[in-house]
Amino acid sequence: MRDTSISKLLFVLVSISLTIPMSGCGQDMSEPEGPEMGAVEAYLQEHPEEREDNPDEAQSEEDENDASS
Repeated sequence: MRDTSISKLLFVLVSISLTIPMSGCGQDMSEPEGPEMGAVEAYLQEHPEEREDNPDEAQSEEDENDASS
């Protein structure tokens, strides 16, 4: 009787230890999803002014940080 209660407890613990990690399975949320196919092109068609480079905008991250200081 004692062995069956220990084996039942062990079975429950093993089941729980397998169930908890598997509940997180599925779509990996650590990788960000990019824009849908054609979304960038559709945006640029609606906003053609965004296709042109603006020389007044900062060209690098350092320039952008210097401009905000």
